[in-house]
Amino acid sequence: MKTLYIMRHPQKDEESSSDDFFLKLTSKGENDALSIAKQLLQKGVKPDLIVSSPSLRTETTSMILANELNLNKNILYNEAFYEGYLDEAIESINFTFHTIDTLILVGHNPLLSNFAGHFVRLKNKMDIGEVIQIEFDTSSWIDIDSSNARLVQILHP
Repeated sequence: MKTLYIMRHPQKDEESSSDDFFLKLTSKGENDALSIAKQLLQKGVKPDLIVSSPSLRTETTSMILANELNLNKNILYNEAFYEGYLDEAIESINFTFHTIDTLILVGHNPLLSNFAGHFVRLKNKMDIGEVIQIEFDTSSWIDIDSSNARLVQILHP
């Protein structure tokens, strides 16, 4: 069994930079990231790895998650989750080590909504700060697809 948590970054501060890549989280966004992290902690989520878009707001979100969930490993930053190409993002997940059972992915829309739609047929756009938990009935990330995917829950900050 492989478990994937897909998290859309919380509220960004549109005025913090003229460059989208360097937009920060608002204080509400930081509080929402902390709220989600605490919900995951209460549910006993112990990620083996966090993979994040390298943008400033997703980096901050990922660090909050890692800190609250006591993740003592490095966060992996992957440009594919900023650029927004679905096939490239799926391929990146496919090449995750088989020893990783629980993965948290932090990124942006529309990629994450497309990702969830691809695997569990969700039609709604992901809200900011929202987390979707998907379980795959397989022992290898290379074998994940819609036929072995199951939506477990959706968390809101």
